[in-house]
Amino acid sequence: MRWPFAILAVALLLVRLPSVVQPAGGDQGIYAYVGQSILKGEVPYRDAWDQKPPGIHFTYAAMLGLWRNESVVATTDLAVAALVAGLLVLLGWRITGRREAGEAAALLFLLLGDPSFQRLGGLWVRSQAETFIALVVTSALLAAVAATAAGSERGQAWRAFTWSVLAGALFGAAFVYKYNAGIYLLPGLLVYLVGVPQGRSFDPRNRGARVFWRQLPALVLGFILVVSAVAAWFASHNALGDLFQATFVYNLRYSGETYAGAWGVARYLVTFPVRHAQVDALWFVGGIGCAALVVASVTERRLAIAPAWVAAACVSIAINGSRELPQYFVQAGPALALAAGTAGAIAWRVLGPLSRAGLFVLLAIGVARVNQFDKWAASTTYDLDYLRGQTPREQYLSKFGGQRPTDKFSALASTQLGDRLRAETGPLDRVLVLGFSPGALVRADRQSASRFFWSRPLLVGFNEGKQGYGVGAFLDELKKWRPAVVALQQRDWPVEGMDSATWFARQPSLRAWLTDGYRQEADTGTYFIWKRRDLP
Repeated sequence: MRWPFAILAVALLLVRLPSVVQPAGGDQGIYAYVGQSILKGEVPYRDAWDQKPPGIHFTYAAMLGLWRNESVVATTDLAVAALVAGLLVLLGWRITGRREAGEAAALLFLLLGDPSFQRLGGLWVRSQAETFIALVVTSALLAAVAATAAGSERGQAWRAFTWSVLAGALFGAAFVYKYNAGIYLLPGLLVYLVGVPQGRSFDPRNRGARVFWRQLPALVLGFILVVSAVAAWFASHNALGDLFQATFVYNLRYSGETYAGAWGVARYLVTFPVRHAQVDALWFVGGIGCAALVVASVTERRLAIAPAWVAAACVSIAINGSRELPQYFVQAGPALALAAGTAGAIAWRVLGPLSRAGLFVLLAIGVARVNQFDKWAASTTYDLDYLRGQTPREQYLSKFGGQRPTDKFSALASTQLGDRLRAETGPLDRVLVLGFSPGALVRADRQSASRFFWSRPLLVGFNEGKQGYGVGAFLDELKKWRPAVVALQQRDWPVEGMDSATWFARQPSLRAWLTDGYRQEADTGTYFIWKRRDLP
């Protein structure tokens, strides 16, 4: 590693450091609550219901097991970014044989992939499932490159087998984070087919398809080991059906809500990369890099790996639906950076000094026009001021959500609710927070009185009438656990056209249960708060 690169990489990581004080977002509150439940011996989906596959929940359980503070979300995100950057250095180097390709990719990833360019300083995109998918897929591709290199050398069969099993296991981990991430197996398979720079003992008979067919069983074995281990764990806890309903059935409906047939999917897949390149400089330079590498791959097949990785990321994003939530795009960051860095390294090698300077200026102008560097600087300064004690906590948290009528999450309101629940209830009390504020449960360290600790599945009537679902099952849980406090969120889920408090009030059985056993304590503007009548 050369000193100029190391200095720039460390500087870009240091710029991100103030962001570790940011609160957790709404999605992250969901993952944290399920992770907290796992640490208490509960089972995802059976005891704490979420639509995401289990990888993210077990990751948050590990995170909270190490540090029970919401800053663990932003801190982990920063650590993952550093790891991905290091892996990109190695991957770019191994694919092209030139260190500058990997180093350029890493620097572009750290600079243009900084979450602070996003709305609310990147609150919504930190430590999402896609963050960890990006990490494990980058690792898997590097392991596949190592396997193909070993597989093409004499006497390295066992080493190649080991690397392929590891690559398959990492692709399996990506699948466990999100099932649509299984598409990343395709660029992984391409690595085996196109080959990599060979070692001194290269056997010309062991290349391309020959290596592919030899290593494919090991790759599949690694994938199956991880996926089957997760499935076996849920089966042993009698939760396989709950897993299927939450992560397959619900998500098929959720993704399909945004498309009007197969043509809608195809149209979105073709158009969104262009639109995103107009608002995100990493997509801008990565798209240009992909176009250049597709042309160059005609003579150097290895250069097709990065564009194939980007294409797989686009398919994975489209499968999520066309809501264009910012976290969906995080998974493409390493692939786009690798494409841009590799193409840039090639251009630097073949162009003369004047052409290099001209290309650099044009790209710099494009990047400056696409990304809002003033917003990046303002967000970083805002975090730094709070870190230095120059901004009161309530003022700091007020920036993160709750500013627009369509905001279904407010960091300040969620934090205040968590503090209230912790002060007014005991450690063994159950509470109900119906809305999009599960972070309040995590902050209070309280368990929900229902496995539906966030409300959208109830609002859309998912599996209404089936055992364990719908208003009837929800009410049964409330009667069983008798929550000490009920907090009903207002003005959440604007897309559904009804907030959680209104939905609750329109269910006669739920309204009767609440008014019979509870008294209203407060209207905070975000929550209607009720307390059980037999409590002081």
